[in-house]
Amino acid sequence: MDDAAADVRAALERGATSAVSLLGRNDGSLGNPKVRIPLPGVLEDAPKLLKRLGQGRRVDKLVTAMNRAAEQAVPGARSQLQDAVRNLTVEDAVAIARGSPTSETDFFTCKTRSPLTTKLLPIVTRATEKVQLAEHNNAFASRAAGL
Repeated sequence: MDDAAADVRAALERGATSAVSLLGRNDGSLGNPKVRIPLPGVLEDAPKLLKRLGQGRRVDKLVTAMNRAAEQAVPGARSQLQDAVRNLTVEDAVAIARGSPTSETDFFTCKTRSPLTTKLLPIVTRATEKVQLAEHNNAFASRAAGL
């Protein structure tokens, strides 16, 4: 059983390292439609209308700003992900091996959500302040609400 846990641990470590390398670079999020961060729920239908009204540039700027903030924050997750893998128990490995298609993601969510939130929030905050994300989001929401 320890060999199986070691195999799961090695696979998770490779996956986490690869994910951080791919997502934590320019266009790692924005350039990948599978992980690109869209506008928040209440604004998800607004871009079509705003683009027809000549506001496409604002929509694009907001989506770009959100994704750039995420790309800057991702490298900060590396150590937390590595710690989660290092502390993988045999029970965790069995649950992952026998689990659903999302069992790996569920494992990382359970083990890292709280510490990653604490660690990455300041990084995302600084990145969003640099690109004035809050101002873009508020202006966009205000325009969308008016329509």
